[in-house]
Amino acid sequence: MDLISLLNNTANGLSAIQAKAATTSNNIANANTPGYAQQQANLAEATSSALGGNRGYIGGGVFLLNVTQTRDQFVESQLPTGFSHSSSSTAESDALASVSTFNNGVDGNLSDAMSAFYSSLTALAQNPGDTSLRQSAVQSASWLVSSFNRTSVAVEQARSGIDASVTSTVQQVNSTLAQVAQLNRRISVIEASGGQPNDLLDQRHNLMDQAAQLIGATQVPDAYGNISLVLPGGTTLVSSSVAATLTVQGNATNKGHTDLVFTPADGSAPVVLKQSELGGQIGGLLSARDGALGTASTDLDNLAFSFATTINGQNQAGYDLNGNRGGNVFTLGATPANTANTITLDSALASDPSLLAAAGAAISGPGDATNLAAMVATQSAPLSNGLDVQKGLAKIVSDFGTAAADSQNAATFNKSMLQNLQDTRASVSGVSLDDEMVGLLQAQHAYEALAKVITTAADMLETLIQLKS
Repeated sequence: MDLISLLNNTANGLSAIQAKAATTSNNIANANTPGYAQQQANLAEATSSALGGNRGYIGGGVFLLNVTQTRDQFVESQLPTGFSHSSSSTAESDALASVSTFNNGVDGNLSDAMSAFYSSLTALAQNPGDTSLRQSAVQSASWLVSSFNRTSVAVEQARSGIDASVTSTVQQVNSTLAQVAQLNRRISVIEASGGQPNDLLDQRHNLMDQAAQLIGATQVPDAYGNISLVLPGGTTLVSSSVAATLTVQGNATNKGHTDLVFTPADGSAPVVLKQSELGGQIGGLLSARDGALGTASTDLDNLAFSFATTINGQNQAGYDLNGNRGGNVFTLGATPANTANTITLDSALASDPSLLAAAGAAISGPGDATNLAAMVATQSAPLSNGLDVQKGLAKIVSDFGTAAADSQNAATFNKSMLQNLQDTRASVSGVSLDDEMVGLLQAQHAYEALAKVITTAADMLETLIQLKS
């Protein structure tokens, strides 16, 4: 190797070391940047040069091969599921924890109202002709109706609040999907030309983490640098550089609450997604709305319908103070749907408590409480769910409490699992300032040594020129 080649070789080495130092500097600058993955400047040995006369080879120095990210693909493949499960269980737990209508000790709760209703009937049974006791029984029935209404409204308001959260989150999802599709296009173009767009890869990773948190999207890479995003149910949200969109629409069969609608990017017909096909925050919200809250709402309607139907039937079997057959105590629809929200006190009874049918026969007189005793006995009679009314109420409260506790436990566990994965990611992809400082010192020493080689080669070249002059 001649002196000119030695100078070129050393200059190339200086360039490679400069690139390594610049990469280290970039790592240090982004040590606290969210989502940044440590970058590594990979140097490679240059091709050796053969000496004349087959006397051996002289090394060709070093060159910058590429700059890559430090990521553990095994850990990265687990993170979308970790983000999805943690976000889902947390959203569900928070939604259920915000509902207080089933909490024990809440003033005017449904169980208290039910107890007061039967207590007033029991008191009236002691003196069925007493107008003040009749008025008290009617007022207790009115309070019970209001309690059913308030409880149902509280549950449905919680469900409607979830609808609002889902609608807001869907907008974030659509924005995230569109950005991932755009980055897919840019990244694939750069990688096809031999480039390594590390900054764009970081942006895409952050967006994919967000998609996993929001809706449970998992990642499917292809051979062209693209990442497809797929829902747990198999629906593709992003494919190459195109993204689907999500919208919401009301569902009349679910009390008007929103469904999530998937519109494919190819323009084909929209599809309503099931809660089981979703994950992340939206999946957790819908699980709370249509799971524990939806079940409580339905059970409350069924209980109200069965209870009111039983009381109405018993009142119709007796006779009022006027010697006439009893009518309805409660006004309700033909089916259990929405009964807890729409049940009312019969208007005729509300204005005339004498219509409460206490007697078992038309000629028994005001002291007959035979039918009223039978009405009181319905408190311990099984309803359509096989339980008496108080046990039925207790089961609704207990089932909701169990679901809320389970979701809270799941949220705690999933947060812990996610934290472990994030800690592992940070240990691999995060920037260690101590390691970077060591690398910077190594680059500095290498640079100084190469600079000395250049100085030495230049002196040798000058000496050679002087010898030949």
